[in-house]
Amino acid sequence: MIKHVVAWDFPETDKIENITRLKALLEALPALISDFKSYEIGVNIKDSENAKDMILISAFEDAEALQRYVVHPEHQRVLKELRKIAQKTMVVDFQVF
Repeated sequence: MIKHVVAWDFPETDKIENITRLKALLEALPALISDFKSYEIGVNIKDSENAKDMILISAFEDAEALQRYVVHPEHQRVLKELRKIAQKTMVVDFQVF
């Protein structure tokens, strides 16, 4: 199994509105893409300079399933919106044994 973790920082301008909109876009993906084994989205609740604003934790059967997700048109559509707004993105992919 492959875990795919993505965390974002958003600019302070319109932060709540942007997080709400992008969270809704992300929440729609499991109904449109069948490769997920698990899928969680979280919005930060702690005020810390080290905290990220939002995180996605998803799991895939294997690297091929993750790659199908990466190139899927619905994922690409959401990614395009995230790139317009996110100030910083961090990604970690790792294998679970």
